[in-house]
Amino acid sequence: MLDMKKVIHNGLVTTSYRSCVRLRVLSVICVLCSFLLQAQDAPELYKTASQHYKANEFEQAATAYEKILAKGYHTPEVYYNLGNSYYKLKNTGRAILNYERAHNLAPEDEDIIHNLKLAQLKTVDKLQPVPQLAIVTQWNNLLNSQSSKGWSMFAIGFVWVSLVLFAVYFLIARKGIVLFLSLFVLALSFVSVGLGFKQAHSEENSDTAILMVANVNIKSAPDANGNDIFTIHEGIKLELLDQVGGWTKIRLADGKVGWVEKNMFEKI
Repeated sequence: MLDMKKVIHNGLVTTSYRSCVRLRVLSVICVLCSFLLQAQDAPELYKTASQHYKANEFEQAATAYEKILAKGYHTPEVYYNLGNSYYKLKNTGRAILNYERAHNLAPEDEDIIHNLKLAQLKTVDKLQPVPQLAIVTQWNNLLNSQSSKGWSMFAIGFVWVSLVLFAVYFLIARKGIVLFLSLFVLALSFVSVGLGFKQAHSEENSDTAILMVANVNIKSAPDANGNDIFTIHEGIKLELLDQVGGWTKIRLADGKVGWVEKNMFEKI
């Protein structure tokens, strides 16, 4: 019976099938068009944001840059310009937050570093960092000297140099030193890959944040009734240690530890 029905209604089945195909094609085209429109929106928004900034319309500029980020364009330039807009609006917390995000993506950019330091001068709290072992400081400086993308570029470069040295190895008489150099450079590429993965993990799972409110009393326990042990102010950088319910345990650069409600800060 099933086969007979297929034969009798063959035209209808074919038509339905073709309609489904057309609908699927149209849906794919619509999706592609939406992606293209989004891609076109970002440059237009960037241009609009720049025009607002030049006209001293900093609130409108900030709104436009936020829209660019909402579309998934997380670049150091956008974060940097957004930080500048908030700096002009005297919103110290959001200025520092976006400068920090820009700095994570472009650690060597001197303009970002300069403006971040300017914004940090606006903060109330001036902390003296806890001294670290020299080797720990050097390790952190090395790791943070590049973004995850930067370390991946180093890894690719080292691989190419290693391949060239391996090629030279087969063409010259004194092979020992060339083989050693090629293996050494290849090892550097693996080190760069490892550093890149570690930095990528840090970027995706930030354990640092910026306080967004004017001031807040830090508690001795994750409880609104806990004792106030010290007060911190907008723009201060926090290390996030633990979370209990709506409370987060934080540590400051000077080593002080306490609890703050999680809606008071925003992760870098």
